[in-house]
Order: sequence, then C-alpha cells, then structure tokens
Amino acid sequence: MNDQDTAQRIELSEVEENRQEQPAMTQRDYRLVKSVPVLVSIELGDMEVTLEKLFSMKVGEVIALDKEVDQPINLVLDGNKVAEGTLVAVDGCFGIEITEVQG
Repeated sequence: MNDQDTAQRIELSEVEENRQEQPAMTQRDYRLVKSVPVLVSIELGDMEVTLEKLFSMKVGEVIALDKEVDQPINLVLDGNKVAEGTLVAVDGCFGIEITEVQG
C-alpha cells in the first residue's frame, strides 16, 4: 500500500459447509499429478540415545534398532507410513517387497 491507497473494512458473511456427495481424494482422477515425483523413505527402526552417547560414537560402532530382523519395515511419504514390507536386495541395491498398504 502507498499513501494514496485507503483501507476499508468489509463485512464477511458466514458460509455453511457444502457437503454434497463428492468423491474422496482417493477416488479422484490422478492424471494431473501422476507424474509429479515424490521422495519416499524406508524406515528400518528407531533407537533412543543420549546426546552424550551420540556425540561419542566412533567408526565401527554398532547400533541396535528397536525392530527385530523379521519385523516389517515402513515405507514413509512426508513423514507418514503408507506401506510396509520386507527388506530385499534388488540388483545389488536395497529394496522393499510391499506386504501391506495403508488404507
């Protein structure tokens, strides 16, 4: 705004929610966004450690996570678990075989 502009108060009326039968986001057509790249992460497990322990870690030290080797690992999108599966090897790289998709 500059010195010549004037601000005016306006009155806004209440709007009622329009809950007409619309398809849920998961039932909509994804053609507009299906080629948008997203970054997914694989979560193997967690551990709780003090800052003292964290700062004293050395090369070669082994850290135990809270999941056992036969438990599923999580596929995470934007901090949210979207699927789980089993850790596998794919052409010399880590991979995940999906065993359950979140609804």
